[in-house]
Amino acid sequence: MLAFIRDASSADFEGLALDVFAHQFDCIPAYRRVCEQRDRTPATVADWRAIPAVPTLAFKHVALHCGPPQRTFLTTGTTHGTEQRGRHAMPDLRLYHAAALGALKAFLFPDVSDLRILSLIPPATARPESSLAQMVDWAIERFGSAGSTVFATANSLDFSGFAEALRQSERDGGPICIMTTTGALIRFFDRCRDAGWAFRLPHSSRLMDTGGTKSASRTMSRAGILHAIWNIFAIPGYFVTNEYGMTELSSQFYDNVIRDRYHGRGSHRALASPHWLRTLVLDPGSLREVTAGEPGVLCHIDLANAGTAVAVLTEDIGRCTADGLELIGRVQGAESRGCSLALADFLA
Repeated sequence: MLAFIRDASSADFEGLALDVFAHQFDCIPAYRRVCEQRDRTPATVADWRAIPAVPTLAFKHVALHCGPPQRTFLTTGTTHGTEQRGRHAMPDLRLYHAAALGALKAFLFPDVSDLRILSLIPPATARPESSLAQMVDWAIERFGSAGSTVFATANSLDFSGFAEALRQSERDGGPICIMTTTGALIRFFDRCRDAGWAFRLPHSSRLMDTGGTKSASRTMSRAGILHAIWNIFAIPGYFVTNEYGMTELSSQFYDNVIRDRYHGRGSHRALASPHWLRTLVLDPGSLREVTAGEPGVLCHIDLANAGTAVAVLTEDIGRCTADGLELIGRVQGAESRGCSLALADFLA
Protein backbone atom coordinates (compact mmCIF):
# COMPACT_ATOMS: atom_id res chain seq x y z
CA MET A 1 0.00 0.00 0.00
CA LEU A 2 2.84 2.40 0.76
CA ALA A 3 4.21 1.77 -2.74
CA PHE A 4 0.83 2.63 -4.32
CA ILE A 5 0.51 5.84 -2.31
CA ARG A 6 3.93 6.90 -3.58
CA ASP A 7 3.40 5.69 -7.18
CA ALA A 8 -0.03 5.29 -8.78
CA SER A 9 1.39 3.07 -11.51
CA SER A 10 2.66 0.46 -9.04
CA ALA A 11 -0.69 -1.31 -8.59
CA ASP A 12 -4.40 -1.29 -9.43
CA PHE A 13 -6.86 0.59 -7.18
CA GLU A 14 -9.61 -2.01 -7.39
CA GLY A 15 -7.31 -4.95 -6.76
CA LEU A 16 -5.85 -3.28 -3.69
CA ALA A 17 -9.30 -2.26 -2.42
CA LEU A 18 -10.58 -5.82 -2.66
CA ASP A 19 -7.44 -7.16 -0.95
CA VAL A 20 -7.88 -4.66 1.89
CA PHE A 21 -11.57 -5.59 2.18
CA ALA A 22 -10.66 -9.27 2.52
CA HIS A 23 -8.06 -8.42 5.18
CA GLN A 24 -10.53 -6.35 7.21
CA PHE A 25 -13.22 -9.03 6.84
CA ASP A 26 -10.80 -11.53 8.39
CA CYS A 27 -9.45 -9.30 11.16
CA ILE A 28 -12.39 -7.20 12.45
CA PRO A 29 -15.18 -9.36 13.98
CA ALA A 30 -17.84 -6.63 14.07
CA TYR A 31 -17.19 -5.79 10.42
CA ARG A 32 -17.25 -9.44 9.35
CA ARG A 33 -20.62 -9.95 11.10
CA VAL A 34 -22.20 -7.03 9.24
CA CYS A 35 -20.75 -8.16 5.91
CA GLU A 36 -22.11 -11.67 6.38
CA GLN A 37 -25.55 -10.30 7.27
CA ARG A 38 -25.55 -8.42 3.96
CA ASP A 39 -24.11 -11.39 2.05
CA ARG A 40 -21.14 -9.28 1.01
CA THR A 41 -18.00 -11.26 1.60
CA PRO A 42 -14.68 -11.54 -0.23
CA ALA A 43 -16.25 -14.47 -2.11
CA THR A 44 -19.18 -12.39 -3.38
CA VAL A 45 -17.74 -8.86 -3.80
CA ALA A 46 -15.83 -8.29 -7.05
CA ASP A 47 -16.21 -4.50 -7.39
CA TRP A 48 -14.70 -1.90 -5.07
CA ARG A 49 -18.00 0.00 -5.18
CA ALA A 50 -19.74 -2.91 -3.45
CA ILE A 51 -17.45 -3.03 -0.41
CA PRO A 52 -19.66 -2.55 2.68
CA ALA A 53 -19.06 0.84 4.26
CA VAL A 54 -18.63 1.67 7.93
CA PRO A 55 -20.69 4.70 9.10
CA THR A 56 -18.60 7.37 10.81
CA LEU A 57 -20.80 7.06 13.91
CA ALA A 58 -19.75 3.41 14.28
CA PHE A 59 -16.25 4.62 15.20
CA LYS A 60 -17.79 5.79 18.50
CA HIS A 61 -19.05 2.36 19.47
CA VAL A 62 -17.15 -0.45 17.71
CA ALA A 63 -13.49 -1.55 17.66
CA LEU A 64 -12.40 -1.13 14.04
CA HIS A 65 -8.74 -2.06 13.71
CA CYS A 66 -6.86 -5.01 12.26
CA GLY A 67 -4.14 -5.07 14.91
CA PRO A 68 -2.99 -3.39 18.12
CA PRO A 69 -3.23 0.40 17.63
CA GLN A 70 0.01 2.29 17.25
CA ARG A 71 -1.87 5.58 17.71
CA THR A 72 -5.51 6.48 18.39
CA PHE A 73 -7.01 9.75 17.18
CA LEU A 74 -10.31 11.15 18.48
CA THR A 75 -12.99 13.13 16.74
CA THR A 76 -13.65 16.67 17.96
CA GLY A 77 -16.47 18.06 20.13
CA THR A 78 -19.52 16.11 21.18
CA THR A 79 -22.58 16.73 23.31
CA HIS A 80 -22.29 13.27 24.87
CA GLY A 81 -18.94 13.54 26.63
CA THR A 82 -15.42 12.42 25.83
CA GLU A 83 -16.29 8.73 26.01
CA GLN A 84 -18.61 9.13 23.00
CA ARG A 85 -15.98 10.62 20.69
CA GLY A 86 -15.17 8.62 17.60
CA ARG A 87 -11.91 6.69 17.81
CA HIS A 88 -9.66 5.97 14.82
CA ALA A 89 -7.18 3.41 16.14
CA MET A 90 -4.40 3.09 13.56
CA PRO A 91 -2.28 -0.08 13.66
CA ASP A 92 0.35 1.34 11.28
CA LEU A 93 1.00 5.07 11.38
CA ARG A 94 3.20 4.87 8.27
CA LEU A 95 0.11 4.81 6.06
CA TYR A 96 -1.27 8.04 7.53
CA HIS A 97 2.18 9.65 7.34
CA ALA A 98 2.63 8.74 3.66
CA ALA A 99 -0.92 9.78 2.73
CA ALA A 100 -0.72 13.11 4.56
CA LEU A 101 2.62 14.12 3.05
CA GLY A 102 1.73 12.83 -0.42
CA ALA A 103 -1.46 14.89 -0.58
CA LEU A 104 0.22 17.99 0.87
CA LYS A 105 2.92 17.80 -1.79
CA ALA A 106 0.34 17.42 -4.57
CA PHE A 107 -2.12 20.09 -3.47
CA LEU A 108 -0.28 22.62 -1.28
CA PHE A 109 3.41 22.40 -2.22
CA PRO A 110 3.56 21.14 -5.84
CA ASP A 111 5.88 23.96 -6.92
CA VAL A 112 8.28 24.20 -3.97
CA SER A 113 10.42 21.88 -1.87
CA ASP A 114 10.00 23.92 1.30
CA LEU A 115 8.53 27.15 2.68
CA ARG A 116 8.46 28.93 6.00
CA ILE A 117 5.28 27.58 7.62
CA LEU A 118 3.32 29.63 10.14
CA SER A 119 0.70 27.53 11.91
CA LEU A 120 -2.36 28.53 13.93
CA ILE A 121 -3.03 24.84 14.69
CA PRO A 122 -1.78 23.44 18.03
CA PRO A 123 1.09 20.93 17.82
CA ALA A 124 0.60 17.22 18.47
CA THR A 125 2.37 17.58 21.82
CA ALA A 126 -0.52 19.80 22.94
CA ARG A 127 -3.24 17.82 21.15
CA PRO A 128 -2.01 14.22 20.84
CA GLU A 129 -5.56 13.04 20.10
CA SER A 130 -5.84 15.29 17.01
CA SER A 131 -5.06 13.81 13.62
CA LEU A 132 -4.97 17.35 12.20
CA ALA A 133 -2.32 18.43 14.70
CA GLN A 134 -0.22 15.41 13.77
CA MET A 135 -0.59 16.15 10.05
CA VAL A 136 0.58 19.76 10.51
CA ASP A 137 3.55 18.60 12.62
CA TRP A 138 4.58 16.31 9.77
CA ALA A 139 4.08 19.14 7.25
CA ILE A 140 6.43 21.42 9.21
CA GLU A 141 8.97 18.62 9.60
CA ARG A 142 8.92 17.76 5.87
CA PHE A 143 8.18 21.07 4.11
CA GLY A 144 8.95 23.76 6.70
CA SER A 145 12.06 25.86 6.16
CA ALA A 146 13.97 27.83 8.79
CA GLY A 147 11.71 30.09 10.82
CA SER A 148 8.66 27.82 10.65
CA THR A 149 6.70 28.38 13.86
CA VAL A 150 3.49 27.31 15.60
CA PHE A 151 1.50 30.17 17.16
CA ALA A 152 -1.09 28.03 18.96
CA THR A 153 -1.33 26.02 22.14
CA ALA A 154 -4.12 23.72 23.26
CA ASN A 155 -6.08 26.71 24.59
CA SER A 156 -4.72 29.92 23.05
CA LEU A 157 -3.60 31.65 19.85
CA ASP A 158 -0.63 34.02 19.76
CA PHE A 159 -1.91 36.55 17.23
CA SER A 160 0.72 39.15 18.15
CA GLY A 161 3.57 36.74 17.48
CA PHE A 162 1.87 35.56 14.30
CA ALA A 163 1.49 39.16 13.08
CA GLU A 164 5.18 39.85 13.76
CA ALA A 165 6.15 36.77 11.71
CA LEU A 166 4.00 38.09 8.86
CA ARG A 167 5.82 41.45 9.11
CA GLN A 168 9.13 39.61 8.97
CA SER A 169 8.05 37.95 5.73
CA GLU A 170 7.16 41.36 4.33
CA ARG A 171 10.62 42.66 5.28
CA ASP A 172 12.77 39.79 4.04
CA GLY A 173 10.70 38.95 0.94
CA GLY A 174 10.50 35.24 1.77
CA PRO A 175 7.14 33.66 0.89
CA ILE A 176 5.32 31.74 3.62
CA CYS A 177 2.61 29.14 4.02
CA ILE A 178 -0.12 29.74 6.60
CA MET A 179 -1.79 26.62 8.00
CA THR A 180 -4.87 27.29 10.10
CA THR A 181 -8.32 26.20 11.05
CA THR A 182 -11.03 28.29 9.42
CA GLY A 183 -12.27 29.30 12.87
CA ALA A 184 -8.85 30.63 13.94
CA LEU A 185 -8.50 32.43 10.61
CA ILE A 186 -11.78 34.30 11.07
CA ARG A 187 -10.77 35.24 14.61
CA PHE A 188 -7.54 36.66 13.18
CA PHE A 189 -9.57 38.65 10.63
CA ASP A 190 -11.42 40.20 13.57
CA ARG A 191 -8.15 41.02 15.33
CA CYS A 192 -6.84 42.69 12.16
CA ARG A 193 -10.02 44.75 11.89
CA ASP A 194 -9.74 45.91 15.50
CA ALA A 195 -5.98 46.61 15.33
CA GLY A 196 -5.94 48.04 11.81
CA TRP A 197 -3.52 45.37 10.59
CA ALA A 198 -2.94 44.44 6.95
CA PHE A 199 -0.02 42.64 5.32
CA ARG A 200 1.45 42.35 1.84
CA LEU A 201 3.05 38.94 1.75
CA PRO A 202 5.53 38.01 -0.97
CA HIS A 203 4.46 36.28 -4.16
CA SER A 204 4.01 32.49 -3.85
CA SER A 205 2.81 32.80 -0.26
CA ARG A 206 -0.15 30.50 0.29
CA LEU A 207 -2.75 29.50 2.84
CA MET A 208 -4.46 26.26 3.83
CA ASP A 209 -7.50 26.35 6.08
CA THR A 210 -9.66 23.53 7.38
CA GLY A 211 -12.47 22.63 9.73
CA GLY A 212 -15.29 24.97 8.77
CA THR A 213 -16.58 27.87 10.85
CA LYS A 214 -17.94 25.97 13.88
CA SER A 215 -15.22 27.39 16.17
CA ALA A 216 -15.23 30.85 14.58
CA SER A 217 -16.36 34.09 16.18
CA ARG A 218 -18.82 34.46 13.30
CA THR A 219 -19.77 32.72 10.08
CA MET A 220 -18.44 33.77 6.68
CA SER A 221 -19.13 32.52 3.17
CA ARG A 222 -16.28 30.92 1.24
CA ALA A 223 -16.26 33.89 -1.12
CA GLY A 224 -16.05 36.23 1.87
CA ILE A 225 -13.12 34.30 3.32
CA LEU A 226 -11.21 34.41 0.02
CA HIS A 227 -11.89 38.16 -0.26
CA ALA A 228 -10.64 38.76 3.29
CA ILE A 229 -7.49 36.69 2.67
CA TRP A 230 -6.65 38.93 -0.28
CA ASN A 231 -7.35 42.13 1.64
CA ILE A 232 -5.42 41.12 4.78
CA PHE A 233 -2.56 38.99 3.42
CA ALA A 234 -2.47 39.87 -0.31
CA ILE A 235 -2.67 36.14 -1.07
CA PRO A 236 -4.70 35.59 -4.26
CA GLY A 237 -7.40 32.94 -4.37
CA TYR A 238 -5.36 30.63 -6.59
CA PHE A 239 -2.92 30.23 -3.70
CA VAL A 240 -5.62 29.39 -1.13
CA THR A 241 -6.74 25.82 -0.61
CA ASN A 242 -9.38 24.50 1.76
CA GLU A 243 -8.78 21.05 3.23
CA TYR A 244 -11.63 18.59 3.83
CA GLY A 245 -10.83 15.65 6.03
CA MET A 246 -12.12 13.71 9.00
CA THR A 247 -10.61 11.76 11.84
CA GLU A 248 -12.07 8.52 10.47
CA LEU A 249 -10.03 8.85 7.25
CA SER A 250 -6.27 8.68 6.75
CA SER A 251 -6.41 10.85 3.59
CA GLN A 252 -7.63 14.35 2.82
CA PHE A 253 -9.25 16.32 0.02
CA TYR A 254 -7.95 19.77 -1.01
CA ASP A 255 -9.18 22.55 -3.27
CA ASN A 256 -7.69 21.91 -6.70
CA VAL A 257 -6.52 25.47 -7.40
CA ILE A 258 -2.81 25.35 -6.47
CA ARG A 259 -2.29 21.96 -8.10
CA ASP A 260 -4.13 22.87 -11.29
CA ARG A 261 -2.37 26.21 -11.65
CA TYR A 262 1.00 24.47 -11.27
CA HIS A 263 0.08 21.97 -13.98
CA GLY A 264 -1.36 24.66 -16.28
CA ARG A 265 -4.93 23.35 -16.09
CA GLY A 266 -7.97 25.59 -16.04
CA SER A 267 -10.72 24.47 -13.64
CA HIS A 268 -13.38 25.67 -11.26
CA ARG A 269 -12.60 25.49 -7.55
CA ALA A 270 -13.56 22.07 -6.20
CA LEU A 271 -12.20 19.50 -3.78
CA ALA A 272 -9.81 17.00 -5.33
CA SER A 273 -8.52 13.75 -3.89
CA PRO A 274 -5.24 11.83 -4.22
CA HIS A 275 -5.26 8.72 -6.39
CA TRP A 276 -5.63 6.30 -3.46
CA LEU A 277 -8.91 7.90 -2.33
CA ARG A 278 -12.20 7.66 -4.25
CA THR A 279 -15.74 8.75 -3.46
CA LEU A 280 -19.20 7.34 -4.13
CA VAL A 281 -22.26 9.59 -4.00
CA LEU A 282 -25.22 7.65 -2.61
CA ASP A 283 -28.93 8.21 -2.12
CA PRO A 284 -29.31 8.90 1.63
CA GLY A 285 -32.35 6.65 1.89
CA SER A 286 -31.40 3.62 -0.18
CA LEU A 287 -27.59 4.02 -0.22
CA ARG A 288 -27.60 3.30 -3.96
CA GLU A 289 -25.41 5.37 -6.27
CA VAL A 290 -27.11 8.47 -7.64
CA THR A 291 -27.00 9.67 -11.22
CA ALA A 292 -23.74 11.43 -12.08
CA GLY A 293 -23.86 15.06 -10.96
CA GLU A 294 -26.75 14.56 -8.52
CA PRO A 295 -26.29 15.26 -4.81
CA GLY A 296 -26.12 12.48 -2.24
CA VAL A 297 -24.40 11.23 0.89
CA LEU A 298 -20.65 10.74 0.48
CA CYS A 299 -18.92 7.39 0.92
CA HIS A 300 -15.13 7.46 0.77
CA ILE A 301 -12.94 4.50 -0.13
CA ASP A 302 -9.55 5.31 1.38
CA LEU A 303 -6.79 2.77 0.78
CA ALA A 304 -4.65 4.42 3.46
CA ASN A 305 -7.28 3.11 5.90
CA ALA A 306 -5.98 -0.41 5.25
CA GLY A 307 -5.71 -1.11 8.97
CA THR A 308 -9.14 0.16 10.00
CA ALA A 309 -12.09 0.73 7.63
CA VAL A 310 -11.38 1.10 3.93
CA ALA A 311 -14.93 2.27 3.10
CA VAL A 312 -16.36 5.06 5.28
CA LEU A 313 -19.94 6.29 5.03
CA THR A 314 -20.18 9.92 6.08
CA GLU A 315 -23.11 12.17 6.93
CA ASP A 316 -21.92 14.78 4.43
CA ILE A 317 -23.99 15.65 1.36
CA GLY A 318 -22.16 16.53 -1.83
CA ARG A 319 -21.91 16.00 -5.57
CA CYS A 320 -19.16 15.07 -7.98
CA THR A 321 -18.49 17.51 -10.82
CA ALA A 322 -16.05 17.53 -13.72
CA ASP A 323 -13.62 19.51 -11.52
CA GLY A 324 -13.96 17.51 -8.30
CA LEU A 325 -16.11 17.19 -5.23
CA GLU A 326 -18.55 19.87 -4.07
CA LEU A 327 -19.75 19.82 -0.46
CA ILE A 328 -23.36 20.87 0.11
CA GLY A 329 -24.23 20.15 3.73
CA ARG A 330 -25.16 17.40 6.16
CA VAL A 331 -27.74 14.63 6.08
CA GLN A 332 -30.90 15.82 7.83
CA GLY A 333 -33.90 14.17 9.46
CA ALA A 334 -35.80 11.62 7.43
CA GLU A 335 -33.14 11.72 4.73
CA SER A 336 -30.77 9.83 7.03
CA ARG A 337 -32.69 6.53 6.88
CA GLY A 338 -29.98 4.67 4.97
CA CYS A 339 -27.21 5.98 7.25
CA SER A 340 -29.22 5.10 10.36
CA LEU A 341 -29.86 1.56 9.16
CA ALA A 342 -26.20 1.13 8.32
CA LEU A 343 -25.26 2.20 11.85
CA ALA A 344 -27.90 -0.09 13.37
CA ASP A 345 -26.22 -3.07 11.67
CA PHE A 346 -23.01 -2.34 13.57
CA LEU A 347 -24.76 -1.76 16.89
CA ALA A 348 -26.94 -4.88 16.69
